[in-house]
Amino acid sequence: MLVVKARLDALANQINPHFLFNTLNSISSLIRTNPTKARAIVIKLSHILRKLLQGHENFISLREELEFIDNYLDIEVIRFGKDKLKVEKEIDVDTLAYMIPSMILQPIVENSIKHGIAPKIEGGSIKIRFAKNKDKICIEVEDDGVGISDEKVPEIYNSGIGISNIIERLKVAYQSDYIFTVSSFPGQGTFTHIEIPLLEVRTKEKEKVG
Repeated sequence: MLVVKARLDALANQINPHFLFNTLNSISSLIRTNPTKARAIVIKLSHILRKLLQGHENFISLREELEFIDNYLDIEVIRFGKDKLKVEKEIDVDTLAYMIPSMILQPIVENSIKHGIAPKIEGGSIKIRFAKNKDKICIEVEDDGVGISDEKVPEIYNSGIGISNIIERLKVAYQSDYIFTVSSFPGQGTFTHIEIPLLEVRTKEKEKVG
């Protein structure tokens, strides 16, 4: 168990610097051109950093993961503008207290924005869904971006620190008892689907839901 925890720690530590580096680049590019936006992003980033500095946990509730991704998306909406980036959520509230590996959503959402929506002049939208299916949690991220060609979809699983990191962490946490799939259609968007086992609800999360 200690070996698994150490492996998850190492993998999670690859994600955080990657995310922070990209966000700081965004702030840097806006400091001169739009200092008001830069300041708003700094405030949102401070919320994220405060959460990270409170102590790293390999597993957190979906509620906490959603709060984290909301702060991240607030940063991206400020950068792109509300007319260029729309966010929709379909959340089964019964799922929010269950535990998942921390920060598995952010790299997926980041890819949707960077590679799917950003290249579109008119912008686009992202949908996030949480649902419970018997003994599984289903997490889905869908965008209506430029999409990925059939021949390039397999490359997603091995390229870039974000997605390959998520897959490795899922393997460490669940061995073969998980599903991670990406499907995409050029000109229509990309759909990512994750299924993982239900983990025991923490007492404090039960109290929040109740």
